[in-house]
Amino acid sequence: MKQPRINISWYIAADICGAALTWFCFYFLRTVIYQYPFSIPSGFYLGGLMYILGWLSLHFLTGAYQNVYHKSGVTEFFRTLIVSLIGCLALLFFFILKNPQRNNLHYYDEFYSLLVPVFFVTLTSRLLFLRMANRQLKKTKVSFNVLLIGSGKNATQFFNSFINTNTNSGYFITSFLNTNGNTNIGLPGTVKKYNDLNKLHFIIDSDKIEEVIITVEKNERDLLTTILRQLSDKDVNIKITADAVDIITGAVQANNVMGVPLIDVHNGLLPSWQKNIKRLLDISIAISALILLSPLLLYAAIRTKFSSAGQVLFFQERIGFKGKPFVIYKFRSMLQNAEQNGPMLSSNNDPRITGWGKTMRKWRLDELPQLWNIIKGEMSLVGPRPERKFYIDQIVQQHPEYKYLLKVKPGLTSWGMVKFGYASTIEEMIERMPYDIMYIENVSIVLDLKIMLYTISIILSGEGK
Repeated sequence: MKQPRINISWYIAADICGAALTWFCFYFLRTVIYQYPFSIPSGFYLGGLMYILGWLSLHFLTGAYQNVYHKSGVTEFFRTLIVSLIGCLALLFFFILKNPQRNNLHYYDEFYSLLVPVFFVTLTSRLLFLRMANRQLKKTKVSFNVLLIGSGKNATQFFNSFINTNTNSGYFITSFLNTNGNTNIGLPGTVKKYNDLNKLHFIIDSDKIEEVIITVEKNERDLLTTILRQLSDKDVNIKITADAVDIITGAVQANNVMGVPLIDVHNGLLPSWQKNIKRLLDISIAISALILLSPLLLYAAIRTKFSSAGQVLFFQERIGFKGKPFVIYKFRSMLQNAEQNGPMLSSNNDPRITGWGKTMRKWRLDELPQLWNIIKGEMSLVGPRPERKFYIDQIVQQHPEYKYLLKVKPGLTSWGMVKFGYASTIEEMIERMPYDIMYIENVSIVLDLKIMLYTISIILSGEGK
């Protein structure tokens, strides 16, 4: 059943309207402060556009545009207050530099004439959405399916605690996977019961699971590792019971999201604000590169067209973030229909590669169309290189930890590409894998910048392969 969930685009639309309102209000209050008739000055609308974009960017960077059902009123209050203060202080310094005054006290009047409306309007819209979301959860118009994984005893104890403390939360334990292989436990008949861990992907997909709670014993370290590995390519929130905290290493954060003390497993990924900065950098650099390199892109397209018969662009399905397939774009560097007999990796002396294709690969020009994949949000500038499902399935059979690479968006370049380069065999993919796993465990904005600088150095030296 389709649920009337509040889309985050509503948040954005409310912020646009709120920013436009406070921009007009600010100019009106300035006429009161300086005692002159209100009028629309030149540059009012352009300034208003920049003002709105500035607030949207600030809200985005601070993680405001996340799932409304995972927010709290207290968090929204303090986030709105801090963002309002930062934004208004920035505008205050802008107006001080642009319009120096003899009486500096007027700057304080301007500051508060902006801060109060911005904070009040933004917070009001935030709380209205939260109230609407809470009402939907209480009336069960919106709900979230939860899969409980663990042994019978632990599961029964947790289920009873969960039911007692999660009234009207919107979270319902709809499925249970018993790690002991026994489904004869004291859970209601409304809960679907499973006993085969290999069916974990099937359970999540068929039961439309959005939250997974793991209740395992402290001595089940290997089992927990196996479960987390299987969940690494699924788009679900993962939590474990608090008594299992000592068997988890890495970036985890204790949280009481659903009323019961749970540990929210972030798997060492970037915090929210850094993810937003990374995405902003991806979009900014990709758009700038497309504009600045447009003559080179046109030249590469023309050379590709006349190098051999076939299309200029090469389209191929790859596996991306959380195991979702997407179509990758590249300049065609091989002869048309180079894989008539099925998937084949390329090598240095591959006869299928055209003369111009070898040049493009040397300077990585064939990868440039992937800037559009980055803008679309399917890829990032830095991340493990995306591979085809055909090869991933073979690698996972030998090294299940390869699935960890699906925890982040694939990248135009990666630590593995810098250290190893293109892989021409499955063995070389496996050899390159540890670099990409190290990247995921140490991911940061600084590391991304280092990898990009090394990549540029390799490209300029013509050492690509």
